Amino acid sequence: MKKLLAIAVAAALVAPAAAMADTTLYGKLHASVGAVKTTSTAIGGAAGSATTTSRNVVESHASRFGIKGATALDNGMEATYGLEYGINLDGDVSRTPSARNTFVGLKGNFGEVRVGRHDTPAKLATAGQDVFADTYADMGNIISSDNDRVDNAVAYINKFGPVGFAAAHSTSIDGDDADDVNKGNANTFMVNYGTGPWYAGLGHTAIQNNDGVPTGSNKKTNLGLGYKAEAGHQVNLVMENGKNASSNEKDKAALINGVYKMGNVSLKAQYGERKHSGGAAATNGKEKLTTLGADYSLGKKTSVYLIHSDNKNMAALADSSSANTGTTARTDRVKATAIGLVTEF
Repeated sequence: MKKLLAIAVAAALVAPAAAMADTTLYGKLHASVGAVKTTSTAIGGAAGSATTTSRNVVESHASRFGIKGATALDNGMEATYGLEYGINLDGDVSRTPSARNTFVGLKGNFGEVRVGRHDTPAKLATAGQDVFADTYADMGNIISSDNDRVDNAVAYINKFGPVGFAAAHSTSIDGDDADDVNKGNANTFMVNYGTGPWYAGLGHTAIQNNDGVPTGSNKKTNLGLGYKAEAGHQVNLVMENGKNASSNEKDKAALINGVYKMGNVSLKAQYGERKHSGGAAATNGKEKLTTLGADYSLGKKTSVYLIHSDNKNMAALADSSSANTGTTARTDRVKATAIGLVTEF
């Protein structure tokens, strides 16, 4: 009787695993402890009116969990799916999970089609070259495409040998107005090439606002070039050009980073610069990001790191709207020194 009971219990434990054989549960938990120094200036304020705030911070950085997988269909295709949600480990903001990539799709000899919320193809073109991803020195500080994720997306993904291709159309990126009229669309694509240690990726994004907002039509192109040696050393160059067709404002950005690996230790360095021009005087200028860091691998999916980041924003992309009368603060500089722990499952 005991033997039969043991067999029944084992079968009950194995059955759910078999049912989920095509599904992967995964996640990334990332938190840091450090000192952050922020310098801010009131827009329209008098010269020398900058204020500096220093504080010790426990921070959660893009921690997330999700499930992904594929189900075989009778016609040889697969139904694909992914549900990924961001979570806040330190509890200083909402504890409600936030949607990241959430989609359903079909995959076959033709490639894969996904529908839902997703990173833009342009973001994917260069995202893998961010050696300080999800930290204070995230590439998204300089390369705006690295921040792009859109709702209401229909995406197509395929690979032809060493060449990858993806394109997406997103409707209603700004929601609908009171009459259910679409307020904006986005079209984005990417093509990349990878062989041996070499990588190249090109992305393009075009956003059309239909609600009369002054931002009008925005276009930007990002390009990434990279080299990664078998030993783990790597160097990356990412560039981006953007233009607002309505206001003729322009953004030009470039970022270079590198990694030197010695056993379990990876030494990292990065420099990025972004220039904004063509706008109001308060919005024109350069943003500079300088970073040094070191990672120590504790295992295949766990590491600790030390980082020092200096993000100096010289009025670039400051909000110069009429609402800013001198009491609205603009962040001019953020310096952060932190120790972080990252583990994946």
